[in-house]
Amino acid sequence: MRTKAGVVNVFATPYEDWSKRDTTTEEALDLARNKGLSLIEALQVNDKLIETVSTHTEAATRMLRLRVDNGLEGHIDRALDASAEYCYLLDSMPQNVPEALSSYQGEFSDHDWAMADVAIRAHGVEIVEGQLLFHGGRWASDTPTLITSRPFSTSFCPQVALRNAEWRGKAYDAGRVDLMVVCVTQPKTKAYVYSREGDHGNEKEVVFASGARLTRVREKYISDILVSKVTSGTQTKEKVVPAYLVEVAIS
Repeated sequence: MRTKAGVVNVFATPYEDWSKRDTTTEEALDLARNKGLSLIEALQVNDKLIETVSTHTEAATRMLRLRVDNGLEGHIDRALDASAEYCYLLDSMPQNVPEALSSYQGEFSDHDWAMADVAIRAHGVEIVEGQLLFHGGRWASDTPTLITSRPFSTSFCPQVALRNAEWRGKAYDAGRVDLMVVCVTQPKTKAYVYSREGDHGNEKEVVFASGARLTRVREKYISDILVSKVTSGTQTKEKVVPAYLVEVAIS
C-alpha cells in the first residue's frame, strides 16, 4: 500500500517568460475564432522568449533579481493544480485544518507555535526524499547545521517565501535576505501541508515540526535589493541589503 506522495515538481514543465506584441485585427479574429481565445486574450501574443526557468534554484535566482513575478507564481499554481502527487499529499491531511494549525497560519505568533507543533506531529507526514521547497529569511546560525526549535514554514513558491522574508521589516532588521531552496534529505521530521483554499491558501505552505535538522549546503550572492520597515505611525525606513540564494537540506 502506498504510504507517501512522490516529489511534487512545479517545474516539470518549465516556466517561460515571453515578451508580448500586439496582434493585428486579422490575427486577433483568427485566435478568437479558431483557438478559443477571448477577444481580450487575442489582443496580444508571445513574441520573444526572454527566459526559461526549469529548476528551483533558477526560480529563486530570478525572484531575487525581479522581486515580483506574478507570472511565475501563476505557473506554480497551475502546476500544483495538475499534480497528482500534490493531490495525494493533500489527501493525506485531515479533511479540516486542526484548530491549532489554523491559528498558527493566521496569526503566526509565538503564542501559537507550541500547540501547532503538537498538531504537526499528530497529523503531518514525512515529506518524500528529494522534495524541493522555498523558505525566506536569514540563516540564523554561524554554523552550517542547526536544529529548529519551532515549526519551520516553507512554500512551493519563491515569491511567497521572499514576501515572508520581507514581512514586518524582517529583512531590514537582518541586514540581508536569504532565499532558501530547501531539499528534503533522509526525512525524519513530520510536516503539515496546508490546503490552497481559505484566506491563506495563496501561501502554498508546508510547515515542518520543530526538531528538523537544517544543513546549509552552499550560498551564492545574487544582488542588492531595497527593503523597508514601517516604524512609528506611517513612517517608512528603507535601505539596500545583499540578497543570497542559499541551498539547504532538511531532515
